Amino acid sequence: MSEIQVERGDQGVATVWLDNPAHLNALSNSMIIGLCEEMPRLADDGSCRAIVIRGRGGVFCAGRELGDVKALQSGERDAVERMYGYLQKMNEVIYYSPHPVISVVEKYAFGIATMLVSWSDIALAEEGAMFGYPEVHHGITPYGAVPTMLNMMNQKAMLDLLLTGRKIGAAEALRLGILSRAVPIDQLARELDDVLQHLFRGSAAAIRRSKQFVRECETLTYQQGMAAATEKAVLGVGSLEMRNGIDAFLDKQEAKWS
Repeated sequence: MSEIQVERGDQGVATVWLDNPAHLNALSNSMIIGLCEEMPRLADDGSCRAIVIRGRGGVFCAGRELGDVKALQSGERDAVERMYGYLQKMNEVIYYSPHPVISVVEKYAFGIATMLVSWSDIALAEEGAMFGYPEVHHGITPYGAVPTMLNMMNQKAMLDLLLTGRKIGAAEALRLGILSRAVPIDQLARELDDVLQHLFRGSAAAIRRSKQFVRECETLTYQQGMAAATEKAVLGVGSLEMRNGIDAFLDKQEAKWS
């Protein structure tokens, strides 16, 4: 039985596990709905500092559960629209989560799994991991991949991946901007811990605002973005986080955030 499991750890880390062992953690309809339900709960949780997305059994995710897609082909139009509505919502609850979202990739991340990685704020992978958008090999047009890919890489690189459906290694995924870091498999846990420790050093409020402003700037021109940045910076000068952070630095102490 495929499902989404949430494991709460120390210091406000929530690990969201993809668990579909029979199909290398491919996303079933129920898993997509599960992500749409669990991610908003975590977004509303003030004690949550970071969300980590991983796959059970040493595999991230082999892509979409194609048996579920096949079943949709004979379904009613309302059912198809409802499922693709969940797919859109899955993008939104990950991409716009107020908390940092970190994906940790072992072995595979194909199709919609590569999309999950690209929607994450920070993406770590073992050096031997493989990525790709093989949808055209199955007669599927990968519409959902395009908006994020256009934000992430140049158009020729995007079309190379989408039109050929070829698989790429972690080194190329890193170069194209799909990944943040790629390390040997035995260093992956240590790399995740390093990311989390750096996040914990920062103000949770400042981190949330930083991510939110990045998303806002995607819809602005450069000039509009700089004007918005100036306005927000002026308003933030007197914030409690900035006072605490600067005072702690000048006093050579660790900042204590509210």
